[in-house]
Amino acid sequence: MLHRRLVVTVCSLGCLLQLATVSRAQTAESATPPILVHREQSKPVKPQVADDPEAGDYTTRRYEPAGFPLLGGDSDIGFEFGVVGTLSRFGDGVMPYRWNMDLILALSVKNSPTGNEVTQQSYQWNVDVPNLDGGRIRINPQLMYYRTVNQLYFGLGNASGGRLPPGTTLRHFEFDDRQARLRVLARFKLHGPLSLMLGNNYRFENPHPYAGSRLQSDAAAGVIRGVRPLHLFTQAVGLVFDSRDNEIFPRSGVYGDIGVRTTVGAPVDEGVHYGGAGLRIAKYTPLGGPAILATRGVVDLEYGKVPVYDLYTGGVFSADEMVGGSSSVRGVPDGRYAGLIKAYINVELRAMLLHVSLFGQRFALGGNLLFDTGRLWSDYTFHSPLDGSGIGLKWGAGAGAYLQWGQAAVFRLEVAYSPDAISENPGLPIGIYVEDGVMF
Repeated sequence: MLHRRLVVTVCSLGCLLQLATVSRAQTAESATPPILVHREQSKPVKPQVADDPEAGDYTTRRYEPAGFPLLGGDSDIGFEFGVVGTLSRFGDGVMPYRWNMDLILALSVKNSPTGNEVTQQSYQWNVDVPNLDGGRIRINPQLMYYRTVNQLYFGLGNASGGRLPPGTTLRHFEFDDRQARLRVLARFKLHGPLSLMLGNNYRFENPHPYAGSRLQSDAAAGVIRGVRPLHLFTQAVGLVFDSRDNEIFPRSGVYGDIGVRTTVGAPVDEGVHYGGAGLRIAKYTPLGGPAILATRGVVDLEYGKVPVYDLYTGGVFSADEMVGGSSSVRGVPDGRYAGLIKAYINVELRAMLLHVSLFGQRFALGGNLLFDTGRLWSDYTFHSPLDGSGIGLKWGAGAGAYLQWGQAAVFRLEVAYSPDAISENPGLPIGIYVEDGVMF
C-alpha cells in the first residue's frame, strides 16, 4: 500500500509518456501493499508472438523499465510527490518475467501551526525472482518504511463513531504511525497450479499517540495495546492455487490462498502475541471482447493480544488495509474501523480498450467499474455493542483508469465514493487512489 490516506492525483497521461526511461514498481501480493502486487505465477511456456499485445513476448531477452510520477494531495496530507518505478528482465520463455525489481519513494508536506511538516512518508523496495530451481521455487524479499503522522483510529468495532467530542481537534482520531518491515516470501511448487507458501516478516513498530487522542485514552484504559515501540516477528504458512492466464492483467482463471500466521512481540512484557488465519479467492471471467468480470472474497481472522495497527489490517502473507483503504473497501478511509474479524467482497468490470506503441514501447489504456462491500467484528461473540445492530455493511463504489506499460507494468487511478468517507473528509467524501497493478 503506498497511500494510507486519501490522495488526489494531478498527473496527466502526458506526464507518464514522457517518462519512458524511468523505473516503476510492482510486486507484493495480488491483493496487495499497501501498493505492491505479488505476481503469483511462473512457468515455462511456449514461445509467444512478439507482435501480439495480448500474448506478449516472453522469449526475447530484454529489460523493460517503466515509471509513474506521483503528484497530488488534499487538505489532510498536503502536497504529495514521489515516483513509482520498476525494472523487469524478460527472456527464455519464463512468465511473467525472469526477475523484477521495484522502488517506491513518496512523501507529502503540509503547513501546520508549528510550520511545514512531512505528513506521510513511504519508501519500498523489493525483488521478485520466480524461476529458481527450474521454476519450482520463487522468492520475493521486500524492504519498506512508512510514517504517517495522521493515521486514523476511531476506536474498536464496526459501529465506531466519527463525531469529534467538544473541545477536541482532528488529532483526536489520529496518531503518528511509524513502521519498518523486512519480509521474505518463498513459494514452492507442489503440483499443477498448487504451491506451498512460506513467509517470514520482521517489523519495528513505533506509534506515537497524541495527547488527549482516542488512542491514548483507549490505551490507558487497557482497551488497546501496542502503543509503545515493539519488535514483531511473524511466520506464516499456507497454500496457493493459481490458474490465472496472466498475473499482470488476468483475463481468466482463479487465484486463491489460505494460511495461518503467528506473531510474537518483544519486549515480551508488552504482552503482544497473537495469530491469524486468512482466505482469499478471486475469479476472472471473460465476458466477450475486452470485458472481464473480476470478483474476490476475503476473510481474515485474528486472535490473541493484537496491537492496534493490526486491528485495521489483515492478510496471511501481507499487511493489507481492512476494511477500508485502497486494498479492500475503496472509499472507506484506511483505519476507519478496527476489529479482530474482517470480511469483504470486491466486484470489478475491467477492460483494456486501446493498444498503442510510443517511444519504441507498447502501452495499453483501459478502465474499470468497481463495487466493494464488507464489515468487521470486534470479537467472536458477534454481538458486541461496539459492532452495532443489523447488517452493518460498509461499501464503496466508483471507477478507475488503467495504463499498462510494456508487459509487466500496470498503473491505476481509481475514484470511489463511500458514506464512511464523510468522517474524514466531509466536503469530499471520496477516496482517490494511485496504485501499482490491479487490486487483485
